Amino acid sequence: MKSVLVLGQGFVGKYLVDILESSGIDYASTTTSGRDGTIKWRVSDATHSSTLPAAESIVVTFPLQGEVEARRLITEYLHHHRKVHGDAYNPFWVYLGSTRPFKETPSTCHSKPDLVAGGLRVEAEEYVVGSCNGCVLNLAGLWGGDRVPEKWARFYASKDKLRNRLKDRSLHLVHGADVARAIYAIVGNSDKSSQFAGRWLVSDEMVYDALQIFIGAEHIQEYLRELLEEAEVREMLSASKLDDIEMGPSAVTKRIDASHFWSRLQLKPNYLYTVGQPDAYSKPLIL
Repeated sequence: MKSVLVLGQGFVGKYLVDILESSGIDYASTTTSGRDGTIKWRVSDATHSSTLPAAESIVVTFPLQGEVEARRLITEYLHHHRKVHGDAYNPFWVYLGSTRPFKETPSTCHSKPDLVAGGLRVEAEEYVVGSCNGCVLNLAGLWGGDRVPEKWARFYASKDKLRNRLKDRSLHLVHGADVARAIYAIVGNSDKSSQFAGRWLVSDEMVYDALQIFIGAEHIQEYLRELLEEAEVREMLSASKLDDIEMGPSAVTKRIDASHFWSRLQLKPNYLYTVGQPDAYSKPLIL
């Protein structure tokens, strides 16, 4: 039996595999193509559970489409492996979600997600927590490597989209490597079912100003100059020209409080984001 099965060796999965390899942990991981020695598997193949090995902990890194898909994946997997390992076989499930459905200011691990805003993804999360006693990590904006927040300025390709973003400029981030460190600490905990079952919000505990990050893009500056011709926008920004706009953490409101999570882990995030600075991540050495 594997210690960890990573379903979806994507962005976070690659960082997690780095840690598992460097620590000598016996693991398996999947991709849709079977690249780099992974198991070729798709969630639509859930009924083919013989493709997937049994594991003590299973990390699902991609969104599941509602309770139906989550139930199908988990029940089919358990049905197959309990034939071999007995009815007592009960792996610990870790499922990665998003902080997007959380609307309280600030939201904590005690906050309830907006079920309408969360849609099918939250449905799946509720199943993992409620029916499997699993762990859901609701992640803030993921960054690391080529995934650079400055590039997200492209999502504001019109004045209207930028105007709407100016109403709440707070941005919460977390590096993929810190998420992987957290997962590693969870699955390595001998008492994980009682310590980490439930829902946790995960960010690097900082609050960033999206405008400060995106202001380097020429189209953002152009839109801002045009928007500042509107009295409503001038009042919103307390400025009449670009150079007068206050930017930085003091200009935004903290929306996500992840302190409960890091306190429970007894860890602190290693990677904080700085505009224009290179990513400091380095792959752990294999022991």
